Amino acid sequence: MRDGTGGGADGRPTVVILGGGPAGLMAAWKLRLAPSPPQVMVIEALAQPGGLCLTVERDGYRFDLGGHRFISRHAELVARVKALMGDTLLVRERTSRILLGGRSYQYPLSASNLMKTLPAGLAARGIADYGRQALARRRSPTPVRTFEEWVTSRFGATLFELFFKPYTEKLWGLPTSELSADWAAQRISLMNLADVGKRLVRAGSGQPRTYAREYYYPRLGIGQLFEVLVQELERLGVWFVPSAWVTGLEMDGDRAVAVRYGWDDAATSVRCDQVISTLPLGTLAQAIQPADRRVDIAAKSLYHRGLRFLNVMLDGPPLLDATWAYVSEPRYVMTRIQEPTQRSPFMAPPGKTGVMLEVPCDPGDPLWEMDDDALFARCATDLAELGYPIAHRATGWFSTRAANAYPVYTLNYRAHRQRLLDTVDGAENIWTCGRQGLFRYLFMDTAMEMGWRAAEEVLAGVRPSSARMMELDQHNGLLEIEATTA
Repeated sequence: MRDGTGGGADGRPTVVILGGGPAGLMAAWKLRLAPSPPQVMVIEALAQPGGLCLTVERDGYRFDLGGHRFISRHAELVARVKALMGDTLLVRERTSRILLGGRSYQYPLSASNLMKTLPAGLAARGIADYGRQALARRRSPTPVRTFEEWVTSRFGATLFELFFKPYTEKLWGLPTSELSADWAAQRISLMNLADVGKRLVRAGSGQPRTYAREYYYPRLGIGQLFEVLVQELERLGVWFVPSAWVTGLEMDGDRAVAVRYGWDDAATSVRCDQVISTLPLGTLAQAIQPADRRVDIAAKSLYHRGLRFLNVMLDGPPLLDATWAYVSEPRYVMTRIQEPTQRSPFMAPPGKTGVMLEVPCDPGDPLWEMDDDALFARCATDLAELGYPIAHRATGWFSTRAANAYPVYTLNYRAHRQRLLDTVDGAENIWTCGRQGLFRYLFMDTAMEMGWRAAEEVLAGVRPSSARMMELDQHNGLLEIEATTA
């Protein structure tokens, strides 16, 4: 619908949500579940809500836009999602592999697998490197700034060069010396050789606390969750404006009083009492302070890494023995191989399967612009070398793309991000949340919790705080769910 001038006509406050991804949709849901709910409007740039959590269907095959799963400590949120999805919500077990040098390693690294799979000389060098680094840290602990320094100081040079450096540089398109240590601390804080040593002593292979094996997953892909949720939100009276771009905010002092948005052929605005934004952080800050040069510089200094997904339809049985496999070596174009039917058997027609190949690149790069047939030929050659020939089984292929998939943690990103967060926090009725809204690499479930929290704060009349949103990204415990595998 395109008549967006209303808002609050019946005296109820209007909350305008900018972006219809996981965080925005959760915020809308929580708001409309309130005893006296406000009016809720969601403005989304795409025709289909869901953000990066979309599922694309082609000839009976289904492919997500990335690797998503749902698991959360938030009891109310989990209960509502389970009730909403019913028996369409499966419980699945994740298995990951690292493909490297013609060998397949378990991920996260288990002691027995690491020692069995690594060549003996390499394993000995890795342990010696770790010992030297552990002793050096004990004698003279020094702060680390880069990804390379952080990982090397905990794993040693051998395992860093083997497992981390090539994969990370291929994924981000930057040397590990130019990436912030925050990325390592946020994602691999418990994956160090000390854990491996402890497991060897215990003769165990338990997973580190940061890794949850079981997760919830809809039968027809992650997008099904948000498709069903949108239907429920429409029933609850949420007002959706699809395929529309937010073009600005109208501010009265420190308050947003209206949101401007439009399409290629029209523009309008809607009055607002509160705003919950999942727009890119820089875009939001520029809308609040459009004449502030420092905000403009900070916004332009933060950028994202893009991903292209080559989705391949295959005849015959499953290709992998894992949910996904990481591909570290630079000569291979993809960083990860995913098989959707490992998540749900309903992601392909009976007797068939599909694979999704993640190719990191940015708009304008040769890999981004390459036509599908050429990319398939390249990937098929790579997969054959890796031991997974697919050319004789492939019945079709196509690409999907995410231009702003991952926030890039450069060495100075924190200062730029903080300037933008301070700008947003200066507004008394604007919340920012989600991966784009906080410029933070979040999993889907954390983004959902952030939207839920933002809505709770709107309902409670609490002043927004980006710091409180950041607190929710604390998933360092092993999460377990109570259900049976379907």
